[in-house]
Amino acid sequence: MIPFELLNGQLGGIRFGQGRKILAFHGFLDNAMTFKLLADALPGFEIWSLELPGHGCSAPLPELDGTFLLNWLPTLGRALDELDWAEYRVLGHSLGAVISQLLAGVDSRISQLLSLDALGPIVSEQSENLERFQRIYDNRRKCFPMRYYDSYAALVDSRLQGTFPLSPSAASVMAKRAVGYSQQGWYHRYDRRLRQESLWRLSEADAQAWLARIQCPVSLALFNAHLWPSYQTVMEERKAAIPRLSTSVLSGSHHLHLESPDVVAQWVNEQWLGD
Repeated sequence: MIPFELLNGQLGGIRFGQGRKILAFHGFLDNAMTFKLLADALPGFEIWSLELPGHGCSAPLPELDGTFLLNWLPTLGRALDELDWAEYRVLGHSLGAVISQLLAGVDSRISQLLSLDALGPIVSEQSENLERFQRIYDNRRKCFPMRYYDSYAALVDSRLQGTFPLSPSAASVMAKRAVGYSQQGWYHRYDRRLRQESLWRLSEADAQAWLARIQCPVSLALFNAHLWPSYQTVMEERKAAIPRLSTSVLSGSHHLHLESPDVVAQWVNEQWLGD
């Protein structure tokens, strides 16, 4: 387990193992440790777990109001430039899967995507974009304060709640990185502006057109604890948009790679293309 930095410290991450290289992107508000247990279950692989802008030990976001995922793509492209691999197989979970799909739509160096529990970005109609932009403008002075915890144990326990809660053991693994301590208490290290609303979102037609640009093979694993029933029609349309897609459904929660890494490791080995 070796920490690394790219782009003069703009992006951080951890390299796990040695062997066949995988570049890995974590989920929203997670960090590079999200792939630690999966890496342990994948001997012979070298996982470069990169922390997305504003996450973990990567630098804070640029000074702007609202977030816009497409702004991250040039930064990640420069990270690929610096790594200078002949090709890139990219493993992404949740937000990381979405980012890897968007990146593959514009970067032909990506030779395979391994996507965990996400396909394409959250979208909006134009009227919703305008309404959301108005809210962002009206709240331009709003701050997102740091939340502090009285103890390290309380910080770990905070990951046991929310939309996608972790088990205590998985939360303990994640909390081994990107946490801090000050006189006010323990805190998670991520840019609080990540909690702002999206500055602008693609439409569904834009999202499907973007997915259609992906020329490399895409292996998608959906976890059956959260199959997004209200989005099934859209999901099927997105699947149809990708030229070279294979889909699997695995039994487990949204963080299955942390909760049951052997299951996801078997899937990675089955989907791996190349040497």
